Amino acid sequence: MITVNEAKQRILANSKPLPVETLAIENALGRVLAEHINTPLSLPSFRQSSMDGYAIIHTDISKERSALTLTGESKAGQTNIQTLQAGSAMRIFTGAPVPENATAVIMQEHTSVENGVVIINEFPVEAGKNVRNIGQQIKEGAVALEKGTLLSPGSIGFLQGMNVWEASVYKKPKVGLLITGDELLKKGDPIVFGKIYESNSSMLAAALQQEGILDLEIKYSDDDLESTIQALTELSEKHDMVLASGGISVGDYDFVGKAMEAIGAETIFYKVRQKPGKPLLFAKKEQKLFFALPGNPASSLVCFYEYVLPALRIMSGRQDPFLRSLKMSSKYAYTFNGERDEFLKGLIENDAVIPLDGQESFALRSFAIANAIIYLPTSQNVVKEGDLVEVHLLPF
Repeated sequence: MITVNEAKQRILANSKPLPVETLAIENALGRVLAEHINTPLSLPSFRQSSMDGYAIIHTDISKERSALTLTGESKAGQTNIQTLQAGSAMRIFTGAPVPENATAVIMQEHTSVENGVVIINEFPVEAGKNVRNIGQQIKEGAVALEKGTLLSPGSIGFLQGMNVWEASVYKKPKVGLLITGDELLKKGDPIVFGKIYESNSSMLAAALQQEGILDLEIKYSDDDLESTIQALTELSEKHDMVLASGGISVGDYDFVGKAMEAIGAETIFYKVRQKPGKPLLFAKKEQKLFFALPGNPASSLVCFYEYVLPALRIMSGRQDPFLRSLKMSSKYAYTFNGERDEFLKGLIENDAVIPLDGQESFALRSFAIANAIIYLPTSQNVVKEGDLVEVHLLPF
């Protein structure tokens, strides 16, 4: 049995980015850039007005002289650049080209117009006021986004605004999910004494979807070695990662570990000194990764966020694989005994974190309202109210 930190380090050491593909920018949300993108043009590519108002030559204005002759206008999308004469002002709109010779734009709220004369009511006027200069946002040839950037809606808009319409990105992993357990009922099955409705498939599928992983295949197997081997074989042939839920403890009907060994997956570790989620298995066959998660739902989801998610992110090219971590004060005291680190479902409220009720490995009610996981090593098994604890923020 290894420590939490040792388990995470082994996952880092055995997870590699997947190959690269080229995607249209509009289809690349949530993907990671596989190479730098240099901007093909400056932004803005011409001097623009940042306000509705009047373009002027700032030296024409003083306390003694504030009246300028109104001549023409410049609107957004105008392709010809006019020249502004001394002593005159040009009507201009946000995003429009600033005319030649103009050195500033005065907001229309600071002006008045009478009989073709613009009265400026603002002093002093500095050169460049309300003018977006060429390359003010980024200059042609500069690195617009670096390799490793996670593409967000903002970055996609940024790239298209530079006339970049496709990008080289890392592929997203294809995932196979195996659900085991003769005690499980599926949707539509009548309730039967001694059986429970299966929830891990939808729960893990939702967690994968939240990470942008949509290529998912789910299989079910009986609690016997042969069907488990067959299901794992079929999933491993088609997917980059295989997750198994249940069948990984030490019971007479737990066959996942033996089945992974039978298909040639090398065990990297089995069992982590933690609660919940002790019977976690991580294995590898060539470049394919295998995780056997505990069948108890809360244990399974903790292990997904703490171990599976980092591996998926590395495979997707991300350089920040783990959940965002910070220190927060605990709203309530909490103590535990034993030799295993604990992961608690937590709720962040008003700059403090609440260790929720219902921390048992089978209980999902607390996970349903949690927005964080509290990590308590055995060295911090006594937490007083107000003590700082390590908090991992759940993705939303």
